[in-house]
Amino acid sequence: MSDEERQLYFQALREGLELAEYRMLRDKAMRNLTIVQDDGKHGVREVSARQVFKEIYKEEVPTF
Repeated sequence: MSDEERQLYFQALREGLELAEYRMLRDKAMRNLTIVQDDGKHGVREVSARQVFKEIYKEEVPTF
């Protein structure tokens, strides 16, 4: 595998993971669920997916 092929592979992998995260957050926000996040102090916290979705993507949560 050449360096160019490796870079393309990792780029596609990164884009796929970003899309999966977006869809997961959107789905959980639409259902008014929570997600577990790292608190930055070697612990975890439970937060509203709706709040996180709005902060990260600057979009309103779609309704279904």
